[in-house]
Amino acid sequence: MTNSATGVRGDRRSIIISCAQQLAVKCGYSGFTFDDLAQAVGVSRRTLFNHVSSKEEAVLGVLPEITDEQVETLSAGGPSGHLVDDLITTILDSLNADSGSPEDWQQLHDVVLRNPELLARIQSFVDDLSTHLVTHLIRRPGVDDDTAWMALSIAGGVVGRSVRDCIDDPTRGPLRARAQHNLALTRELVTDRQ
Repeated sequence: MTNSATGVRGDRRSIIISCAQQLAVKCGYSGFTFDDLAQAVGVSRRTLFNHVSSKEEAVLGVLPEITDEQVETLSAGGPSGHLVDDLITTILDSLNADSGSPEDWQQLHDVVLRNPELLARIQSFVDDLSTHLVTHLIRRPGVDDDTAWMALSIAGGVVGRSVRDCIDDPTRGPLRARAQHNLALTRELVTDRQ
């Protein structure tokens, strides 16, 4: 596949996800069919399946994945050598933090608010991903189970707050910059001895 074909495929996929999210907000997740989505996008049902495997994937997009390479880097003590920083970097990379816009985060937020049944699917995914990460983090020198879970909780809190910041006030900067700001604030709070 050529780069231009790959770009068209990626663009169509983005359009499908955007239309699916708009329908999920307008009609509810169970209030529209794959045929309705195909009509909204202006493609055949078969074409939809070339880009997404299910209605859920069309609405949520592909949930973030941690690659084998990222897992190995984390297990070996990288990429920076600081556990929480490394987790935040990995989470942001898996979320494609540098390519998403505040509008994308807002639309996904609206989908979940309108369709709380999807929240259980997202939570199950996050729980499975967290368990997977912890099993690899404890291979990291000096990291036990409790340390891995606490580091993951801190990293998840920082990223979660940063996503919320992007939704609430897009002028506060891109997701990665917000996460770095919130991590610095977390460090200040943890070291505050008042």
